[in-house]
Amino acid sequence: MEYHEEPRDRENPPDAESEEEYAFLQETLKDESGRGRISRGMVVKYACLGLVFGLTASLGFFALKPWAERMNHDDPDQITIPEDENQNPEETEEVSEEIIEPPPLTIDNYREMNKALYDVGNETSRCVVEVLGAGTEDDWQETEYDKVGSVSGILVADNGPELLIFASSRVAGNLESIQAKFTDGKTYVAQLKQKDENLGFAVYSVQKNRLSDSTKSRIAVASLGSSATVSQGDTVIALGSPFGYAGAMGFGVVASPKNTILNPDGEYRLICTDISGARNGTGALVNIKGEIVGMIDQTISEEDSMNLVTGYGISDLKSMIELLSNGEQVPYFGITGVTVTEDISQQQGIPLGVYVQEVQADSPAMAAGIQSGDVIVGIGKEKIVTLSAYRMLLLKQEAGKSVKLEGMRKGTDGYVAIEYNVTVGSRN
Repeated sequence: MEYHEEPRDRENPPDAESEEEYAFLQETLKDESGRGRISRGMVVKYACLGLVFGLTASLGFFALKPWAERMNHDDPDQITIPEDENQNPEETEEVSEEIIEPPPLTIDNYREMNKALYDVGNETSRCVVEVLGAGTEDDWQETEYDKVGSVSGILVADNGPELLIFASSRVAGNLESIQAKFTDGKTYVAQLKQKDENLGFAVYSVQKNRLSDSTKSRIAVASLGSSATVSQGDTVIALGSPFGYAGAMGFGVVASPKNTILNPDGEYRLICTDISGARNGTGALVNIKGEIVGMIDQTISEEDSMNLVTGYGISDLKSMIELLSNGEQVPYFGITGVTVTEDISQQQGIPLGVYVQEVQADSPAMAAGIQSGDVIVGIGKEKIVTLSAYRMLLLKQEAGKSVKLEGMRKGTDGYVAIEYNVTVGSRN
């Protein structure tokens, strides 16, 4: 569309007053003081100052780096082991009873399955560490596989300055040296951080600044799974030294996840497999996700058990791992007992709680006067009715502190209340 100027626009131009009224819109504001101007000299000056500051900061960083590393070494991070999301297998979701007929397996299927299991085992082996103990330098030259001074454990945590290894305490005795051999075959000096001889486990530490870059790139911290969800028939991988020599890998299934073993101050679930192992075997049991579900300890197997690989369920060890990783002692009373269920209580008239079967010699429990046949019903201000609750409260205590235990003792007229003052101990 074309634009045409109206004749009246030419006849009536804007008057002078209107022009003066809006003249301020055409004014230019000037900074007469000159404070808004930056000279070229000032730019060069600030650039030089920035360069000097950068060089000073860089030199200061490299000068203070060793001091910062020493400070970091003196103040390791606190290790926290997450608890299982669901420790009661009975609370897991119900599985549909609908049976789906699987397709027939072929040789290629078996090959693919074995390859997949090997890949999981090979990846998880990055967290497996062999801990060696020796009395003399010559012992390190031994080439025998079935060495008494060697156990396999897992890289369980990184606290900043240290890598922490959880393994059997078998090599933590009066030895001249302890070393850790990682998956890349390189060996480094290790130290005992803390141990618990009640179950026979320990945490060893290796200084991270001693590790080569190649070792750091080959290792990984273990992923701890849940042994409470392990079922009969589940596929497991045995890593470490299940056959008496390090660096081994075996495949099998869970024969039974329901067996338990009574130890002082607790009951522990065992994972029993159909994998044949050595009598002195150690290492870890891994599920198909690459998670650690058990710690192998063949010494807990029965003499006539055909040496089938057996381990402690990892869920029952997590609290102990956390304590040992932080250099803390595992609390110990020295009571071997069983839970008094409601049925037993009604049938035999025994109070609900932990029935004391045995008191360990020279234990804090014996020193406090606890006897076989007593029933422990409380620790501190907390009531207990199961052995698992007893252990959970015990692990919250601090070694060296005194705590009051409430019990019931059978007399001529039935059970009567009794109190014990127990000084919490440890077996390290």
